[in-house]
Amino acid sequence: MTKILVDSADINAIKNISRYYNIAGITTNPTILSKLDIDLREQFKKIKNFIGDTYEIHIQTTEEDVDKIVFEAERLREYFGELFFIKIPISQKGLEAAKECRKRNIGVTMTAIFTTLQVVAAEKAGVNYVAPYVNRMENIGADSLVILNEMKSVLEGTNTNILAASFKNQKQVNDAIVLGVGSITIDDKLLVDSIWHPYTDKSILDFKKDWESKFNNRKVVDYL
Repeated sequence: MTKILVDSADINAIKNISRYYNIAGITTNPTILSKLDIDLREQFKKIKNFIGDTYEIHIQTTEEDVDKIVFEAERLREYFGELFFIKIPISQKGLEAAKECRKRNIGVTMTAIFTTLQVVAAEKAGVNYVAPYVNRMENIGADSLVILNEMKSVLEGTNTNILAASFKNQKQVNDAIVLGVGSITIDDKLLVDSIWHPYTDKSILDFKKDWESKFNNRKVVDYL
């Protein structure tokens, strides 16, 4: 079954979701973090306290040079723990940094992925995850399902997994899960909406009305 991560730094929303949805972790990027209205240092403390030894945390590097990316990855792993993954956009320097991070046993998620050949290069660098951008593929006219299926095929039997990202609607999420993508990360609002359906709400109301028309305010356990 596909692992679900929350693509958000809103720790209150994530905590609420985790009460009823079995998530695997959190992903962020510079854009997500730039939208926070509170001090980032305080937010990192809250995220660290939440994830503990239970949830994965994927945070993107803000560096561009290889040595600086690796340094940042080491500092972040030291802070967040063994379930930390440094997100590195794919590039020549990114691949070099990814190889060095893996030598140091730091988890790596290679991000900003759009093609199967990029996935091949990332797998050769030994990364743990590749993060293809589903909605952005479709924005440029690419067939995201065909590409995701190709990526699945070339990664079969390897230690690199797909962590699909950049979803903008429920169909994209549904299609990726049905395809059998190993992991996906979804915006917290989109994840909340994924369990809602108007006919579910109608069914709940109908059950309530039918019960109360016969049994008033009594509950089912009152008849035990």
